[in-house]
Amino acid sequence: MPAATILLVAAESEPAQSIGGVLTGAGYTVTTLADADEAFVRVTEHQLVILDVVAGSKSALALCSEIRSTPSMASVPVLCVSQTDDVEARIRFLEAGADDVVAKPVDARELEARVEALLLRFQRSRDLAQVATEDGVLVTPRRVVAVYSPKGGVGTTMIATNVATVAAGKRPDRVVLVDLDLQFGGVAAHLDLTPKQTLADLARDDTALREPELLRSYAVKHSSGLHVLCGPPTPELGELVTPEIVERLLASLAQAYDQVVIDAGSTLDERTMLAFEAADTVVLPVYPEIPALKSVHALLDYFNEAGTLGTKAVFVLNNAFARDILKRRDIESALGTKIAFDLPYDPFLYLKAVNEGVPLVLGASRSPAAEQLVRLAATAFGQDGLSAPAESSERRGLFGGLRRRG
Repeated sequence: MPAATILLVAAESEPAQSIGGVLTGAGYTVTTLADADEAFVRVTEHQLVILDVVAGSKSALALCSEIRSTPSMASVPVLCVSQTDDVEARIRFLEAGADDVVAKPVDARELEARVEALLLRFQRSRDLAQVATEDGVLVTPRRVVAVYSPKGGVGTTMIATNVATVAAGKRPDRVVLVDLDLQFGGVAAHLDLTPKQTLADLARDDTALREPELLRSYAVKHSSGLHVLCGPPTPELGELVTPEIVERLLASLAQAYDQVVIDAGSTLDERTMLAFEAADTVVLPVYPEIPALKSVHALLDYFNEAGTLGTKAVFVLNNAFARDILKRRDIESALGTKIAFDLPYDPFLYLKAVNEGVPLVLGASRSPAAEQLVRLAATAFGQDGLSAPAESSERRGLFGGLRRRG
């Protein structure tokens, strides 16, 4: 990803020319300085710093430590050049705050690869850091969204697949949808996918659970750019995905992808609770019928005692196949919370999308239902005002309104 600016701090001419030549040849703009103090004041002008032998009163180790202890320089990655291949020397640089270390003699291909990896990693961090809305308000986009309902058949998978598809449209190959409905998950069917590998296969691969890039190889790539980790084909294989596996999986996904969407199904167990804990937002579909409302009511009572969701909850009224049975205001009154989004009734559109395996936001992108799902995705990932029209105050909802009215 050339076009980045790099500050090379090197007091010896031969290494400076060698390293600088490799990076310039790769298309980077390189500024070379020898003095540590002079280099320190120029750090924030660049996108990456490479520290070799430095001149002046400070050592490269001290300069690295000083950069890392300065808050304004936290977003600038530091690559240190160790004068030997000694492990202890490398460790000292890492302890001083270096983001990566290479040893002399520096291999040109390794140097290019490490520089590109550092720039990509820090760019993703900046992309996910606070951003300003049109009103100038700083918001922090969220990375993990879980969709869950205590009752099956209320649109959990439909919502999860559409929210994930919207996110993938903005970040192709950087968003993953995980089918954590481990008994009868339907994500693959909703996206018309035939997976060769599922979470059951991944659960058996200890290395993939540790290595983010290897983990990505278990995902099926959808035509939208969305990556999908499909659920096991049978309930028996679902038992292989233990709470320990889920915990490790979620930790690795955070490194492998920019954004994660979890279809948490309708079973409340330890694995689901781990998903809730990892999630920045939990979307709770509400279906306008008495049995479904009773289930949500019981869930809210449980969460009030457990304190699990806090301010994470976003309630979505799903009128997909029901119209005018229960009014929104009556549902809000019964649950003691506000509904953030209202998916409109349509006797045909939702069924068509599921039967064809094409998410509404792709197959019927101009429909009122798709518009609501796009807005829901923006809210779920904390991007209101950036990628979708803001909801009116009537529909903005009370995030985390889990406290029942007395």
